[in-house]
Amino acid sequence: LRMDFGELFDERTFPFSDFQEFTFLPGHQRLSDRVRKRLYYGLEQDGALDALSCPVTDIAVELLQKSAPSPIRKLHKKYAAHVAREACISPCAMMLALVYIERLRHRNPEYLQQISSSDLFLISMMVASKYLYDEGEEEEVFNDEWGAAGKLDVQTVNVLEMNFLNAIEWSLFTEPSEFFNILSRLETRIAERQGLKRGWFTYTDLCVLLEQSSWRQALTAIYLHFAKVACMVGLLYLTGVAGLIATSAVLQQLSHAPQALGQSEAPRTPVVPPPVPLHDCCVRGNDSRDRRPPPSSTASAPSPAAALYVWDAVLSALLPPPPKMEKHAPGSAHNRSLAHCHKAGILDAWLTSPDVGGVASLRGAALPTLLMPG
Repeated sequence: LRMDFGELFDERTFPFSDFQEFTFLPGHQRLSDRVRKRLYYGLEQDGALDALSCPVTDIAVELLQKSAPSPIRKLHKKYAAHVAREACISPCAMMLALVYIERLRHRNPEYLQQISSSDLFLISMMVASKYLYDEGEEEEVFNDEWGAAGKLDVQTVNVLEMNFLNAIEWSLFTEPSEFFNILSRLETRIAERQGLKRGWFTYTDLCVLLEQSSWRQALTAIYLHFAKVACMVGLLYLTGVAGLIATSAVLQQLSHAPQALGQSEAPRTPVVPPPVPLHDCCVRGNDSRDRRPPPSSTASAPSPAAALYVWDAVLSALLPPPPKMEKHAPGSAHNRSLAHCHKAGILDAWLTSPDVGGVASLRGAALPTLLMPG
């Protein structure tokens, strides 16, 4: 005989068995580690999973209060923790109970309006535990024990159980997809609440949140927003640096511009070629020419120096020539050169001098003398 044990070792065959039993099933250890880590049951491998952790209890109380809003016997965390500890409620039983409550919200919402949240918590956990544990198991809990845990008598517990089964239409079987969907939602709620409570998120919390499409889209949008802001800040920084460099270059050029402008606008003195001496006898005439004041751009009154030049020329014309030291033949070249230099000096002084006093009358007397041949 050939027997196929594939279905026996498939984790979908026994998805809701308690964690204390059937540990040989594939995926059981991974699921156990996932529940311990993400539902805050602790990382101790020997720790029992026969009660609800504090974060799981908080989420369960919140969900049941919203599902059954009746103010009568409102569920509190202390009562839920007491029932979970006394009845040894496993995390799988709690998640299966949440699946049943989700079905009641869609199929029979009137039932949820009539029952109290405390009774709903007690009876949903009891039905889920009975579905998971077969008759004769060690984890089996009878109705009287559930009544003692919930502080109710056995008859009340029996009535609550029958009403619950009728409201859910005895539909207790659950697909693995529904179970893991509830598990994922529970992990997300716990990660959100614990991260906000601490003010920071652990690596496990971030992994849980990134598995959800809504959180993944939100975190992606935040990442893109910060990337855009970083790009804009970087662009503004580069623009500012470029502006500072350009401004410094312009200021440096402007600081050098006035110096160059001052050098270009500086008055240029005309370069006067040195006078060419004619002869030793022309020292007096050339000397007077060198002492001539520079011409001014605007017309001014005759200066005393110009009058002295004219008077010197007149005296030179009227006075007799100095005695001759050497005798030369009349009409020689030396005598003609001396006479020419003497007349040229007097004529230059007379032509360049302004009309001061009675100089005009003297010009008429001296001019024939200057023009006489030597």
